[in-house]
Amino acid sequence: MKNRCLFILLCILPMLCGCNESDDVVRIFTGKTWKLTDVLDGGTYPIIGNSYDASSNPGYWSSNEAKEASIKLLEAENNFTITFTGVLTNKTISGGISGRAASTSFTGSWSADAESNYFTAKPSSTSDNDALGRAFLNGLNNATSYKGDENNLYIYFKEGQRTRCLLFHVQE
Repeated sequence: MKNRCLFILLCILPMLCGCNESDDVVRIFTGKTWKLTDVLDGGTYPIIGNSYDASSNPGYWSSNEAKEASIKLLEAENNFTITFTGVLTNKTISGGISGRAASTSFTGSWSADAESNYFTAKPSSTSDNDALGRAFLNGLNNATSYKGDENNLYIYFKEGQRTRCLLFHVQE
């Protein structure tokens, strides 16, 4: 009896101690619509959330008026959104995307690796009438990695020599 209890305890121990270092990519990406809330320069400095400054202009807008026009489009309910569908194979999920920039709807494909946080997306459209819309599509097209959880998603991308980040929250 004593050996049996010891055996059961030894069998349960690995389940209690085991840890999973990979993300639950299905819960992070699928089953919701993500809404863009900001673009971060260098991954930390908010571009949309800060006032327009021509000296630190990231190249999206030619004036404060152009930036304000983009922000109005961003505030519209179905603009700057993306929805992911996908199938998990081992630690990689891949599937379809659909969404809308400012004036352009798109579909496409995507994939993410739960262990390395590698991310790639290929939207069907790369152009939009709005500067922020073009930046949004460019960010998806040049995506390199992601971080996130069920409520926040960060998609990192290269823009020239700069690393930027599309910051998303779940659309309510």
